Amino acid sequence: MPFASTHPAAEHRRLHQFGEAIREQRELAGLSIARLAEPLGYSVSSWARYETGGTIPRELPAKLDEALGTRGMFKTLWKMVKHERFPNRYRDYMRLEDDACEINEYAPYRIPGLLQTRAYARALFRAAKPEAPDHKIDAKVDDRLSRQERLQGEDAPFFSAVLDEAIIRRMVGGPTVMCEQLESLLPFMDRTGSRLQVAPFERGERGALGGALIFLTLPDDGRIAYLEGIANGQLLEDPDSVRRQRRAYDRVMAEALTPGQSADLITAVIKEHKT
Repeated sequence: MPFASTHPAAEHRRLHQFGEAIREQRELAGLSIARLAEPLGYSVSSWARYETGGTIPRELPAKLDEALGTRGMFKTLWKMVKHERFPNRYRDYMRLEDDACEINEYAPYRIPGLLQTRAYARALFRAAKPEAPDHKIDAKVDDRLSRQERLQGEDAPFFSAVLDEAIIRRMVGGPTVMCEQLESLLPFMDRTGSRLQVAPFERGERGALGGALIFLTLPDDGRIAYLEGIANGQLLEDPDSVRRQRRAYDRVMAEALTPGQSADLITAVIKEHKT
């Protein structure tokens, strides 16, 4: 089922078109929803939402191709539509993140989305939308965690981050959630594909940039900066602007604790949260 138009209104409908493609291929195979969904581990009610443009589990396209013999069709279509789940202001960034061969991030407010646990992400979304129904929170959490696929596999980008000490001490979701989140960071501290550092309070104003900042290095060696706010984001592509932001980031990184020292601090904070 082709997605023929790139007009914004048509683009908005692509998630629904993806659901229609699932229904069409299921019916061509002569299968009821139950006969297709249940062997793949999904409930009939969940599958009905998928076919009407609801949130698609990140593993579903590959399962569809295997079950329906569609030879990669759903995986290809999913690459075209998966970013429609995110607000307009983030979509350009998400597409660039998908292509990046290196990602560097300064995180002053929260654990980077690429490293968040499910419980931590859920607590953040619930705090932001206390009135939202559970299924909408679940959808947002699934969307955020789906991005973590970028850090897996042979083509994963190198990922580094400088975490402000405030975010490892700020209690999100309670002690159990926070300890699980901090413990999940330790394997990423210093390995071939990643490096994490903590900017400690003792660095004062020198260890702060004022907001979240992400750098993407693309395969053609192009570099883009992304300034992320609570309600908006700004992509910077002008080389001079990117260089200025990079210099500020490099100063913070140079003054941050080493990965080993950062791991020791995180381990100490975990013990504090457990007491």
